[in-house]
Amino acid sequence: MTIASWSPQLSVGVDALDEDHQRLIDTMNDVFDGLLQGTSASATRPALSKLRRYVEEHFAREEAWMLENASANFEQHQAEHQALRQQVDRLLNMHEETDDQVAVEVLVVLRDWLLRHIAGRDRSAVVPRGPATS
Repeated sequence: MTIASWSPQLSVGVDALDEDHQRLIDTMNDVFDGLLQGTSASATRPALSKLRRYVEEHFAREEAWMLENASANFEQHQAEHQALRQQVDRLLNMHEETDDQVAVEVLVVLRDWLLRHIAGRDRSAVVPRGPATS
């Protein structure tokens, strides 16, 4: 089962960043699937850790791209990235300390935040002029 799906409306027009966003959504879906299947914390922990690592890698790439291209509101965008890092950390910690239902609820909040961020902030800050680029 999926918690989110990639759509063209999420494209920021930069191939490398779009691919990152697609992988983030895929990884969230892996975590969600594991939680719904009642997989033990020890089995879902690697997927959650992968999500955390991938968030870090993606944000580093996206922020570097934004700096290189003098994107508007960089500091605010960076602060939003930090907020998502904290949400992922919270999800990791909650999954260890509480039942899977709470983790699913946190993952839904994370999904909503990520999709709004990609469709709103990323598109307004990153969308280049002209065709998609790498």
